[in-house]
Amino acid sequence: MSIESGPEKTPQSKQFNRRDFIGTTAGAVGAMTLSSAIPTMAASESGKRAARYVFGNADSLSIGSGWESLNPGYWQIKGGALRRRLKNVGDRARRTGFPFHSMTAGKKMETEYDPSLPVGILYRNDWKLKGAFEVSAKFTYRADRTEPLDGDSSEWKMFQKGYGYFGIAFGAKSIFESFGKIVQAHQVVWSDQPNLELIRARKGAGSKAAPGAVFTSKAPGLSTGDQVEIRLVVKPSSKGKSTVETTLSANGKSVRLKEEMATSATEGFVGVAGRGTIDFEVNSFNVSAIDCEQGNAGHTECLVCYPLGETLKQEDGKWTVRFVGIFDGDGTEVAIRVTDTENPKKGWASVPIAGTGAIVNNDFRRNTAVIDVRLPVSPNRKTLYYTVWKDGQNVTTDPRIGSAAVGAGTGLVGDVPKSGGYVGRLPRLAAPYKLCGLSCHAITSGLQKKTPDGYRILGGGAEWQFRDQPTEGAYQHLEDYNFQVMVWEDDVWYMELALYPPSTDDAYKVIKNSICGPASRWQCMRHWNVINPGDHDYGMDDVKGPEQIAIRTVEGLGQDTSYMKRNFQIVHHLVTGAETVDPVANPKKWRAWKMPNRDFTLAILDSRLWRSSQDVDMWDDSGWGAFKSLYDRKDPTRSLLGEEQFAWLQELIATDSSKLICLTGINGMHTVWTGAAASANHPMKFDQRDRVTADYAGWVKAGSDRVLELLGSRDGIVTVYGDVHNGSIMKNREHNVIECSFGPIGRSGGRAVIPGFGPRMKDVDGRDLEMHALYHKTHRNPQLDPQGKGDPFYWNFLEMEFDPQAEDPAIGLRVRNLIDGPEDAPRGGSALETSASNTGRKALSKLGAFNTLANADVRFATRDGRPVRGTRSGGKGQVLPVGLADIAPGEIIIATAWNGVRAKSTVLTSKKA
Repeated sequence: MSIESGPEKTPQSKQFNRRDFIGTTAGAVGAMTLSSAIPTMAASESGKRAARYVFGNADSLSIGSGWESLNPGYWQIKGGALRRRLKNVGDRARRTGFPFHSMTAGKKMETEYDPSLPVGILYRNDWKLKGAFEVSAKFTYRADRTEPLDGDSSEWKMFQKGYGYFGIAFGAKSIFESFGKIVQAHQVVWSDQPNLELIRARKGAGSKAAPGAVFTSKAPGLSTGDQVEIRLVVKPSSKGKSTVETTLSANGKSVRLKEEMATSATEGFVGVAGRGTIDFEVNSFNVSAIDCEQGNAGHTECLVCYPLGETLKQEDGKWTVRFVGIFDGDGTEVAIRVTDTENPKKGWASVPIAGTGAIVNNDFRRNTAVIDVRLPVSPNRKTLYYTVWKDGQNVTTDPRIGSAAVGAGTGLVGDVPKSGGYVGRLPRLAAPYKLCGLSCHAITSGLQKKTPDGYRILGGGAEWQFRDQPTEGAYQHLEDYNFQVMVWEDDVWYMELALYPPSTDDAYKVIKNSICGPASRWQCMRHWNVINPGDHDYGMDDVKGPEQIAIRTVEGLGQDTSYMKRNFQIVHHLVTGAETVDPVANPKKWRAWKMPNRDFTLAILDSRLWRSSQDVDMWDDSGWGAFKSLYDRKDPTRSLLGEEQFAWLQELIATDSSKLICLTGINGMHTVWTGAAASANHPMKFDQRDRVTADYAGWVKAGSDRVLELLGSRDGIVTVYGDVHNGSIMKNREHNVIECSFGPIGRSGGRAVIPGFGPRMKDVDGRDLEMHALYHKTHRNPQLDPQGKGDPFYWNFLEMEFDPQAEDPAIGLRVRNLIDGPEDAPRGGSALETSASNTGRKALSKLGAFNTLANADVRFATRDGRPVRGTRSGGKGQVLPVGLADIAPGEIIIATAWNGVRAKSTVLTSKKA
């Protein structure tokens, strides 16, 4: 894209000030490139500020900086023009929940539907117009609407006369007003009726808002190659009103519409609108204004480039880790440079390249790169820093921070850091290990601010938008916690929250609005990351069990199979760094990350995609129709993790030598959260046919029981999860297993608590629990005391601290509000400060202290070879006493030590604990 400006040069005062931006990190980051950045246009002699936008010659699926949309997949650069894109992978998706949503509501899931797409709007993000202004665009008509294909219904809206249109949008209060999220944007368009139409914004907000008025005037019909100009002129008149005049010129004819509107309704962002399957191109787009100036929205070419912690490994004495990068525009190659200082003496360009990766575009990737990076030293020795280079240019900085768009029309809130001039960081991986649990991220309305009367959430549906963070002051103290790892757990980006994205581009836009905002990007690039997605992240609420395989592989089940396959590929690519992904294979994404010192392990599991079906009516179509719930949720054959994943977890628990282990990904084994409306008449508010209760891991009672029994078989294990939109810390008193939940960090909708909830309680399945913390939208502690008036909203993360250095390794768990610092009192009632000896079932026997190889993994097995558990030896080979939960006294136990070079076995006898 190129820009032709007004007659005067850009004033220097409006140019981007790199010195101010870099701030305290001057010299740490190489020269920054603002690709296609748009400078403020000077006032001409007439007092107007004007800009003319034309599009470059290189074909691309990426439009370039300065243009923003919730639906970038509607557009492409082709043949030197902005062109409609009429076919995309997943473009017949529809808004629907998993089949059990319909079952809970007492109806069948509809499998026949109209996949016609609503309007898509592409905005300029640097013009928020007010007062008097003029917008015009020149179009070329390329083709009439398409005809139905085999299997299509001729009744679908996309095939109806008048559904297809193109034109100009104005008055939008957010650059994400598009698709089904148009709240205040108006449009002036040519429709294939053919008409010139002024389409007013909806009357009110919300899904039930009435459509706005449509004013029409007969317009010329168009044929392939016809040139069209649409011109919009807005002039304030009197008493808060403005005159809106639109002119359409085509084939030597002109048509006009003139209406009066409230001046406030005309103010906002402007852009290009398109709907239906007519093909057209935009040859130029022009803006001129008197009463406002062009802004600087900021632009970062590197949207995010994060290290996946669990990919860290040592090969041939060298440590490597995999990075995943998402980039705004096309490119060829990404390089990463790593060193042990933020400010290399000779600059970042002098630091050797540590890894490269190709930038790829295909059906499930949009300008992403996978980079395997070799680290200069072991990450347990020192903190390392990195910069990201795209096609030879340093793109590490984030110019969006501090720009005019932050907190304005884009909805981005980036309080931390104050400057976008940071470099990437890989914190030193040594005890104590500090992890931050984050869940339920995507933010689409409202902003919390501190007022004299306490915290209040302002805004909402009237200015529908994504926000980078939900509150002022979010994460302002995050650096003070010294976190090493961000654990992004369940509902990380909510693929289908705003829309069921009908293209790969739209899917990535949803992801970018979550983990690529200024503050989230900073979190990702200043820490190691583990990303463990949930149901929403795959683009369909409650997706799980064998049904999720069927809905990817069988046509006619009420959802576009290509949409679901694409989403599964995107998710697996972004969370594992896989270059290629089988779209129908069930993902085997359970994995474990053992720290370089081999003293702490983080295990990532999946309790959705391998579990048994939610169906409780077995063979009701084959003779047992009068019998319901024969396959009860408590059936002992039900599986939570699937055979292969559970076997993997059994082996991990029985052989891992780390003194402390944290699991993530099993969403709520203890049944302490209620269902939704379908559970209203259940005594525990937990009906098994409720789609909300069925989403918890604990719905599968037998599967959860097996996992809890396994986790209680040794000490030092904690299991954490997101998903339920509540912060909590609880302990199972039978197995002494600690389970924690955390989040939301942007959403709301916390699950209600069951009757009898309290500090000492039993869950729905009778498990005896201690509740140490509850941080809930309504309740501030396990005693269910109410939240105070003016208290900040309960957005929270979980502070996790694991310290295996002591003889009795320490565990610290604290629920924190996003605005809290580490010196503030934990939320939810209390923290849990404990040690490994207080976890796991009471030992039946123990093994005494002994000596073996120094700094070795030590694994214990019975004489018939059955693994029991593992531990580590000290620097002099000492092994401390070890408790055995399920081994009787007098058993022969063989201890095998391995230090990476040598092995040594020792025969021991278990003694009474």
